[in-house]
Amino acid sequence: MSHWRSVLRDVERSIYAEQVFCSYVTQMTFLPQFKDQPALRTVHRENYETSYHRNTAAGNLHRLSQLDGDELLVLMTVECFIETRKHDNTALTALRQVTASDSMGMQLLEHAFYWHDKRKHYLKRATRKLYARIGPELWQKGVALAE
Repeated sequence: MSHWRSVLRDVERSIYAEQVFCSYVTQMTFLPQFKDQPALRTVHRENYETSYHRNTAAGNLHRLSQLDGDELLVLMTVECFIETRKHDNTALTALRQVTASDSMGMQLLEHAFYWHDKRKHYLKRATRKLYARIGPELWQKGVALAE
């Protein structure tokens, strides 16, 4: 299996976890106990960013698995990983401020934290594999795109 496909597999796992996480967060936005919490609105808004960057990274990796050696796609993928991590962290900070007033709400929050951790875990694995594949010099060029 190409290195790109291995990275892509972890990104796809991160996307799956993102999908479930987004489902929980969206459900919470419709429930009265969560409805007026600004922190939950922040999480919901950040999900648009995290989804966009994860999906763009996956698209880049699909293309790289067929066009091995396209440096710009590699750099864009690094940039996507960095942006995703930044928005994941913003979402986590906000998620920690969300409060639940009953056992159902606490269970929803618990599941949201679980799936958030999963989406970050697989992104971290993908990041380590990509870094190992491209090395520090190319990685830094990708970092520069995110700044």
